[in-house]
Amino acid sequence: MKTSVLLGWLAVLSCTALFGTPLCSPGNLDAYIKLGAAGCEVGRVDFTDFTVLPGQAIGTATDPAQVQVTPGGTASNPLLLFGFNRTASAGSAFESFFRFTAAGSLLGASINLTSPTVTGDGAVTGILDVCPNESFAGEAPFGCPTSPASLIVFALDQSSLLSNSAGFPASSAFDVFVDLTVDGGSSGSATLDSAAVGFSSVPEPSSGLLAALGVSALAVYRTRRRKVFDSRLHG
Repeated sequence: MKTSVLLGWLAVLSCTALFGTPLCSPGNLDAYIKLGAAGCEVGRVDFTDFTVLPGQAIGTATDPAQVQVTPGGTASNPLLLFGFNRTASAGSAFESFFRFTAAGSLLGASINLTSPTVTGDGAVTGILDVCPNESFAGEAPFGCPTSPASLIVFALDQSSLLSNSAGFPASSAFDVFVDLTVDGGSSGSATLDSAAVGFSSVPEPSSGLLAALGVSALAVYRTRRRKVFDSRLHG
């Protein structure tokens, strides 16, 4: 009886791993917005409800169709790479400000700028705001009733901080805001290739491991049945 129950649970878990939320694939931010609440999965994290927000008045809003999204990382440390590919000359600025939900057994978040270049008074900034287990109160990262984190990365002509991260108590979901800005300043320039937003999660058994456990349990079950049958036949 116990073996049959184990086999049943293994079958359910294997099906969930194999036929759950569809895997995220490379595309643009507009395509991810169209996924809506269905979303997609990278590793053990589900990404849903992508929304573009107004952002700051100083930067020209970037068309989400021009922001490329590439999933990556590992099962327990998945990431989304947002290809910004913008250069701002003196007197110009570009921004991409958007929101989404990450769900899973989450422990941390990070943001990393890829290949920024800056001259003069230009600047590249990235801000990742995270509200664990709750939601921000509106179209800006304010009013989180739990303990939020605001991670800032930047590149200036004389200094930079290209990577930042934060840990959280185990959480089932993050409300996430991402703000990427390339500002040429009054007499400089700035360029940003991409920014990676990553998450750490509690590792779970892979579908291959679940399948292996299922095969092992089935072999044990068959061996036990054979022994019982032989004992009855020769008893």
